[in-house]
Amino acid sequence: MHKSYSIKILNIFVFLLLYSVFAKAELLLYNSFIVEGQVFDEKYFPVPNVRIIVSTGGSAVTNLKGEFKVSIETYPYDLVIIDSANSIGVLYQNLTTLKPELKLFGAEVPREINSEVIRVDFTPIPSGRSAIIKFLSDEIFYAPDVYASAGEKSKLLQINWPANINTINGRVIYLEKSQTKYEKLGEKVISISKGFYPQNIVFDTLSFYNSPGESMLTIYFPSGSYEKKELSVFADFLSLHRNAGILLNKTEGDLITTNVLIPLNLQLGYRLRVKAKMTLKGGAYIENFEYTYPNSTLTISREEPPFLITPQNRFSFVNNNTLFSYEWGSGSGIYVLHFHGFNPVGDYYIVTIDRTIKSPIAKSFGILKGNEFSWQVRKYIPYISTDDFVKPRKFSNDLGYKAILYSELWVFNFIR
Repeated sequence: MHKSYSIKILNIFVFLLLYSVFAKAELLLYNSFIVEGQVFDEKYFPVPNVRIIVSTGGSAVTNLKGEFKVSIETYPYDLVIIDSANSIGVLYQNLTTLKPELKLFGAEVPREINSEVIRVDFTPIPSGRSAIIKFLSDEIFYAPDVYASAGEKSKLLQINWPANINTINGRVIYLEKSQTKYEKLGEKVISISKGFYPQNIVFDTLSFYNSPGESMLTIYFPSGSYEKKELSVFADFLSLHRNAGILLNKTEGDLITTNVLIPLNLQLGYRLRVKAKMTLKGGAYIENFEYTYPNSTLTISREEPPFLITPQNRFSFVNNNTLFSYEWGSGSGIYVLHFHGFNPVGDYYIVTIDRTIKSPIAKSFGILKGNEFSWQVRKYIPYISTDDFVKPRKFSNDLGYKAILYSELWVFNFIR
């Protein structure tokens, strides 16, 4: 009887112990979350080997694809990207998403890449004509537009893509035009391999060419006192990477109404991306982005950039108690504050919906050193939260925003 009683007591003890272990595990699982994100640079290349730190959890380092996993205990949370090698930091405030797609602002040159050059040969361009030559792909890449003028018959294209991929597939586009029409469109498929030479494409008289046709795009600029206006029109392709846009036209001047000659058809899910930049007195400026199609009319919307309030320009007594504040500017959107250190050089960005920021120098994880700094606020519209800003794109060429509004740039001295 005594032995049976002891066994019952032991069973109850084991049950309570197991219950406690499973309860704690369930509580831990319930109260902890895994953030699985990816970091890209300004050209939408993955950024490896940068540190991720979250305010309510741990830290991690991005892999070759720019991916990371880090645990958090609660949300909303703040997340910081630290690129110590290049003295760049980005703070994202008030995130709740568990799958963010983050931009490392200031990282304009892709790193850890393959870079190969291909030669493109073509029949000599007739007098009065010019050509645009561009490599396109649906994979991650960057290749600048190359332009050829009358009499030329060969150009070199430099193709960059992530270092963890040996071969990239794509096509080379040859687009020839005169002053009044687009004459011919050629396309060649190519696979570019790391370290493989020679790699070349030939557009000759035996090549097949399409007739791209011609159309006009009419653009109206808003009225206002602008110091400078710039217009860029790109051929954009929904099925390809965001760097696959072809610059068809760039114009500067006192633009009011502008007619732009464009191809009628380029296949590949062709549409037009229009970038209009308008600079105000004092250095503030607006970049508008619109999508449209051939033979259309487009009116650029009028926007007002954020206005810096405090600390005043060239203020010499900023400390960790100083509030940095600014007016909203047009519409709903996310603010990206850019703090730049002059000596030593460092750049720190804060992505927020707040209109005041305290102690940006102290929050910079050592990125901002020295005493002399500049700051500027840019507004991305029409976002309503930081979660909205970092949500993964449905298409890799989707900008996600309609305009970027830039404040003036002010300088200040920090008292340590």
